[in-house]
Amino acid sequence: MAMSALVESLPYLLQGAAVTLQLAVFTVVASFGLGTVLGAIAAVGPRFASRIITPYIYVVRGVPVLVLIFLAYFALPKLGVALPPTFAAAIALALYFAAFVTDIVRGAILAVPKLQVEAAKSIGMMPGQILRKVQLPLALRLAAPPLVTNASIAVKSTSYASIVGVWELTYASREVVERTLAAFEVFFGVMLIYFAICYPISLFASHLQHKLKFD
Repeated sequence: MAMSALVESLPYLLQGAAVTLQLAVFTVVASFGLGTVLGAIAAVGPRFASRIITPYIYVVRGVPVLVLIFLAYFALPKLGVALPPTFAAAIALALYFAAFVTDIVRGAILAVPKLQVEAAKSIGMMPGQILRKVQLPLALRLAAPPLVTNASIAVKSTSYASIVGVWELTYASREVVERTLAAFEVFFGVMLIYFAICYPISLFASHLQHKLKFD
């Protein structure tokens, strides 16, 4: 009976998984874009900008993502910014993972061999050109594996959005459990769905780690 409850509820859970994927895609894309810009500024930008970005990295990384979601959902309305639960959770997740991306990109840019930069300067390239055509391409090559791993963690962290009422896979699974009382079977099925989403990302990260090595 319990397994039949899981089979019958599977289409409903897969609908939740689709929402999870949408939230994850937004989180990964937004955090990558923001984090890459902030990481580049922190690495090669003005010193005052780095002094602003560095506290953001450490403060956000030192706070549980759930707290950020609560702040976005409950605190922003106090400031006159009322957001739907999905938007509040998406923004909080993007800001949270952007802090990790920022640190990864900053470290990767600083790890680019100085000889590459000096060679670019010697042929008359401007700082902006050096960043776009030399430092960023090499840095992203170095940063690709941890960035993909970060994306996998972001996918799993979307489950926290259910706390503020976002209907996604975890929320849908709780509804199914309340209706069927088949907690073990339902959550085991949910685990397999998350695994099916995240395992290919982990394999891709491992592949990149071996493929994008500097000789």
